[in-house]
Amino acid sequence: MDFKSRELAYLTCFTTGFAILVLELISFRLLAPYFGTSIYVSGIIINTVLLALAAGYFAGGYVVDRLKSEKLPYLVILGSCIYLIVIFSVYPLLLNMISFRSVIIGSSIAIVAMFFVPTALLAFIPPYLIKLLLIKRMVGKASGEIFSLSTLGSIAGGIMTTFIFIPYLGSRTSFLIAIGLLLVISTIGLIKFNKGSLFLILAFLILLLPPEKTTGYVYKTESEYNIIKVVEEGGRLQLRLNHDYSYHSITLDPETHLSNAYYDYYLFPQMLINAEETLILGNGAGTSMMETDYFFDTNIDGVEIDPMVTEVGNAYFGLRLNEGLSIFHQDARVFLNQNKKKYDIVYIDVYSGEPHVPFHIATVEFFELVNRSLNDDGIVAINVPYYSPNTELSEYYTNTITTVFPNSYVFEKKHMLYSFKADIDKEAMSKIIEGKILHANLEAIAKEVLAEIKEISQESSEKVFSDDHAPVEVMTFKSFGR
Repeated sequence: MDFKSRELAYLTCFTTGFAILVLELISFRLLAPYFGTSIYVSGIIINTVLLALAAGYFAGGYVVDRLKSEKLPYLVILGSCIYLIVIFSVYPLLLNMISFRSVIIGSSIAIVAMFFVPTALLAFIPPYLIKLLLIKRMVGKASGEIFSLSTLGSIAGGIMTTFIFIPYLGSRTSFLIAIGLLLVISTIGLIKFNKGSLFLILAFLILLLPPEKTTGYVYKTESEYNIIKVVEEGGRLQLRLNHDYSYHSITLDPETHLSNAYYDYYLFPQMLINAEETLILGNGAGTSMMETDYFFDTNIDGVEIDPMVTEVGNAYFGLRLNEGLSIFHQDARVFLNQNKKKYDIVYIDVYSGEPHVPFHIATVEFFELVNRSLNDDGIVAINVPYYSPNTELSEYYTNTITTVFPNSYVFEKKHMLYSFKADIDKEAMSKIIEGKILHANLEAIAKEVLAEIKEISQESSEKVFSDDHAPVEVMTFKSFGR
């Protein structure tokens, strides 16, 4: 292989390594709206990519011993391009067709169908080029050069996709960048070996790529953490993160200033004590913050990991930061680790754009941090996903909470838990409410809660979530049959 051919081989390995990481990282985003971002989905994606790499490396080494051609690597890359163009055109339809399946089966079918073949084809390239680069049987030198450049390309692809492509361009544009780079390198190789006419065919195919459909969304964007969508339903706006089967914030009713959803029941603790400081873990687009600020005179600190969600709250959900309202863009657990302030009430409404709580926000250690941040008469209000007294998830969750807060109550209808640092019973709560002058809407909420809350107690000190073992995801999926 001459000098120019070696330089092209180096560039080819760097580019294919770059593209492999781009495709792997965007696959997390493409599957998230349909199957979530649980450890199961992540593990399936990573292992499928590794399996494809193993298959491609084996095939490349096998074929090069039988068919030595400088044209073949670029034809293989072209084949990967064609496959990816087809997938780019049909993946929304494909994912919709299989989204009804379980998380494990559905995500496995999706990632194999979408990316196994093109990843294997790209992995074919390094071992094939190693054989072509052999000079005086310097196998070690050729192998080191090729695999180091391929790895450096993957590192570059990982950095660019993580910090630039997805945050600023989105997953579909990132997908097109990967296809475009592969098209360029295959075109250069094929032109060099007199096969440049194939480029014209592929260029024509790219012109047929469909634009992204945004029908049904008031607004849609991507951030470092989420696919963010604003939809209108029933005359009100909803914030949806990643998937479309539930919402994470909603605009308040302009007449009542209530959400007419579970957010209203975060107000119950405010009726029991005169809170000066309130903390919201999982502020979202600001539904609870704005609702609480309207009815109560309390300073509110909101913690929201995704700055883009806060921007959407400002633009679409009436989120306005006046004196006494602050937002911190941090992970809730990190915030509590660093927090030195004491709060009277803490709302916990933290989800990772999923039906399940991030595991590190559901453990004994987490609730110990919450307890440390509370004043002596402090109250915690928690939205518990898919609460039912008969599920393993609820058993573990209530055991975990009551380990730290023995005085806790559940409001099953709205999946809310109320935990008290000080001792208080239902009768004492009723007397406090009776002695207050409340807005009629708030009084109705208080009566509803007091009529139905039940005290809960720890049934097992062993069945708890800890930082060491917290299978929140699998228990959540079991609770709603996915």
